[in-house]
Amino acid sequence: MKRTLFWFVVLTLTLLRQAAAQDRSIAGRVTDRSTGQGLPGVTVLVKGTTVGASTNSEGTYSLSAPTSATTLTFSSIGFITVERAIGNATVVDVALAADNRQLDEVVVTGLATSIKRSNLANAVTTISAKELVGSTRPVTVDAALNGKVVGANIAQTSGAPGGGVAIQLRGISSLTGGTQPLYIIDGVYAVNAEVGNGAAATAFSNGASTTPGRSTQDNPVNRISDINPNDIESIEVLKGSSAAAIYGTRANAGVIIIKTKRGVAGQTRVSLSQDLGFAKAWRLLGKEDFTPEKIDLLRPYPANADAAQIATVDAARNTQKQLLAAAQANGQIYNYEKEVFGNTAFLRNTSVSVSGGTDKTKFYVSGTTTNEEGIVDRTGFSRNSIRANLDQKIGKRIDIGVTSSYFNTENRRGFTGNDNRGVSLTYTLPYLPSYAQLHPNAAGIYPDNPYGGDNPLAIVARSVNEEKTNRAVQAGNATLRIIDKEGSSLRLATQGGIDFSSSNALLALPADLQSQRSLANPGAVRVVKNQFFNSNLQAFLVYDWRLGENVNLTSQIGSVRLSLDRNLSYSQGQNLGPGTPLTPNRSSLVTQEVELSSEQDVGHVAQQEVNFRDQIIATAGIRFDKSSRNGDPNKYYAFPKASLAVNVAKFGFFELPSVSLVKLRAAYGETGAPAFFNGTFSPLINTSTGGRVGFLPSTLVGNSTIGPERATEFETGVDLAFLDTRLTLEATYYNKVVKDLVNSFILAPSTGVSSIRAFPVGDLRNRGIELSLGVTPVRSENFQWVSTTQYWFNRSEVTRIVVPAFNTGLGFGNGYGRNVFKLGESPSRWYGTPVSATDNPNNPSFLTRYQDAQPKFQMTFLNNFTVFKNIEVSFLLHWRKDSYTSNLSRSLQDEGGTTKDWSADGDGDGVVNGQQRLGSSAREYIQNSGYVRLREASIYYSVPASIRTSLFKDYVRNIRIGVSGNNLLTWTDYVGYDPEVSNFGATSNFAQVDVSSFPNTRRIFFHLNFDF
Repeated sequence: MKRTLFWFVVLTLTLLRQAAAQDRSIAGRVTDRSTGQGLPGVTVLVKGTTVGASTNSEGTYSLSAPTSATTLTFSSIGFITVERAIGNATVVDVALAADNRQLDEVVVTGLATSIKRSNLANAVTTISAKELVGSTRPVTVDAALNGKVVGANIAQTSGAPGGGVAIQLRGISSLTGGTQPLYIIDGVYAVNAEVGNGAAATAFSNGASTTPGRSTQDNPVNRISDINPNDIESIEVLKGSSAAAIYGTRANAGVIIIKTKRGVAGQTRVSLSQDLGFAKAWRLLGKEDFTPEKIDLLRPYPANADAAQIATVDAARNTQKQLLAAAQANGQIYNYEKEVFGNTAFLRNTSVSVSGGTDKTKFYVSGTTTNEEGIVDRTGFSRNSIRANLDQKIGKRIDIGVTSSYFNTENRRGFTGNDNRGVSLTYTLPYLPSYAQLHPNAAGIYPDNPYGGDNPLAIVARSVNEEKTNRAVQAGNATLRIIDKEGSSLRLATQGGIDFSSSNALLALPADLQSQRSLANPGAVRVVKNQFFNSNLQAFLVYDWRLGENVNLTSQIGSVRLSLDRNLSYSQGQNLGPGTPLTPNRSSLVTQEVELSSEQDVGHVAQQEVNFRDQIIATAGIRFDKSSRNGDPNKYYAFPKASLAVNVAKFGFFELPSVSLVKLRAAYGETGAPAFFNGTFSPLINTSTGGRVGFLPSTLVGNSTIGPERATEFETGVDLAFLDTRLTLEATYYNKVVKDLVNSFILAPSTGVSSIRAFPVGDLRNRGIELSLGVTPVRSENFQWVSTTQYWFNRSEVTRIVVPAFNTGLGFGNGYGRNVFKLGESPSRWYGTPVSATDNPNNPSFLTRYQDAQPKFQMTFLNNFTVFKNIEVSFLLHWRKDSYTSNLSRSLQDEGGTTKDWSADGDGDGVVNGQQRLGSSAREYIQNSGYVRLREASIYYSVPASIRTSLFKDYVRNIRIGVSGNNLLTWTDYVGYDPEVSNFGATSNFAQVDVSSFPNTRRIFFHLNFDF
């Protein structure tokens, strides 16, 4: 036995010595060529093997390479991949240059696979962390994308704290369904619902008088605003069906994939950042002071007035003139718009992160607190978030990753927008003459406003409109490598996650407010609770294999299960008792509403990728989905995809070393959008008959055969890169057809019912061009200039209609403009008065045909400059050409006599502008909302290492200070608080209506960053 053990030990030592003899140690350092600083997280691989390592926080690495190894490859996102011959060297140092085109970055092509950008057959926009938040500090993720995604129409629909942002990718994708893209956060299907709280309901501003519950005029926020932009590593935008087909039923509006930051092997790294700033209204509309002559014009005599009527008008005029004279004599002329919206808001953002780990265990932990005051007193937005991401290797075959995050947000938005009661600040202010005395007395009591429904200063001080949200996003993934050979590998990739959010809102108007005292039930309070629980689980088998020496294949097959539960409820009280607390329990008239819904989707996916020597890359796949929201919940719908990319430059046709990429590509794909919830069923009406509560059938009929809306897209393009990627061009043309659009449809009265709830009404087509030009004019030791220019446009057209033309937008009638679903026209085109049967025989109701809400084109110009390796300057200009908005804001001022040019006579016809504009055609209100905007600008300074080490030795690795701004300058002819706003939030056709919106702001930040 001892002898056997002796020979076993000898044999083991001999084998170990031989194994060691076959390997050799190689070390080195990887640096950024433009700054000379070490690059952490760079992947170093022995070419042709899986042997490799990652650089630590200083950029150094070490690995054991087989003696047969000849080449090392160095790759990192954002840098050009480099290959270096090893020879007999034991130290291999490399300096990586920035890859503005990022040809070797990895892009998602399947639910469990990815591909190098240089082999990609679709135009997928990738936004890095530096591009997202490296310049300035946008408050929300979707706002940070504005101007950075070619092919996207993005608008901040409200200037209120916390936003309200609409994103439309490649045109109109639905008339009634989801208009926002599908968001995927670390594999979790995220909730991005835009749910109103009732601020426009009859009990409050009465902006939507027929809606006692929730309304599109509630000025809601997107739930994606909960997500902390500082935690994001990169964003991929799948803009069309050809790229998003793998996501099936929920992907008609595109897909935005968010990846958060992960740890990298090496020394633990601590980062601390502090941002302080301020915000002011980008524009105030201004006012014209009153004169006796203006008072006479604003109070005309009635037609054919008798002596008594004339005396009444004269008395009213004299009263106002006396108030004006007294205010002027006492120096009590006020600018109420400036008092309400002219405040300076303080902004603060503090973030700390800790990351690091080993080759087996990597971690990233962060915490951020954000507090942004609003320009209106008692408004603001705050967000507190924590995140912990952990990656663990278990042995050689199992990798697991866990993502855990929690967010706590609070929105205080006040009351703005459309209003029929005088509660809205922006609705009341236009009617206030500058001599009105509305300030509180010594006892803090606000006087009544004789010129409107309520005193706006009292509304600011005493009304409540706030929402608090707690949200948790949890995800996990595991990969089991079943087969791991040189020529083939098989792995099982599983992923799952949940997104749970719970929002609690409080709306309150005390009973003693002016707008409430005249009501039958004065005082209103509403408590709102919105809960969403989204879960997803998927499992895929992925097989990588090779045919001969030149063909690499990736096969995948798997299934996805999704579920979404909603619990939306509110309890509202009217006839509110005096004092606090403000709850429905202290009201005599209480109403409640609860909406519970649940949906489930199941998808099965198969996809095959073929790569011939990185020269020809073909992909084909199909997804089968079923959804409980369809008429037949067990019926599967197929969503195919296919793509082809040909890397012409790799065929050897070009002998010039300056040619990096010449790629031709084409792709086709189909996606869907499920029918809106309950479209299948005919509802019952809760009613009372003969004094007994019960239910009666509705005249609104469901459609039991309804299925998903479908979009098919063909995309083709070319990608070029020259001069070591210093010159790049990406050009794309797409044709996206949305079929079987669903809409409620009015039926003939003879049918006995009013409408069918979900009915396919027709098809429409979106066609467009996207261009992206990247140039590095200068790349030298002490100066680098990188420039990116993007250009795009979309054209929408109705190609099939099976019902009479109908309205597609939300608006206020023909006098202000409306949108129509009409064959051969864009659903976002405006129609309005005047009416002329002679001139407009083919237009709906003989209305005048106006311009389209969609812009003629959009263009962005992004420039980054690096000077002496430690000064960074950047700016982003955004040009939106000739989009049109229905703007009612100036008409309110014209009615109130406060417009800046009210008394001027622009055309010299003897009628002042303020009166001439009122009652004119829709031409006055359908206004060009195009603009050129300096969307972002910044300058940063990195403290040189010599100064830093003299102050802090080696404890501090980097110090960066800077100043930045959002919306610093805007050039536009639009008359309103902002050319991007929309009274109805994110509309399906992106046709915006502006009714006294919350003003947008200009934001300036000061930044300080430490890396330890």
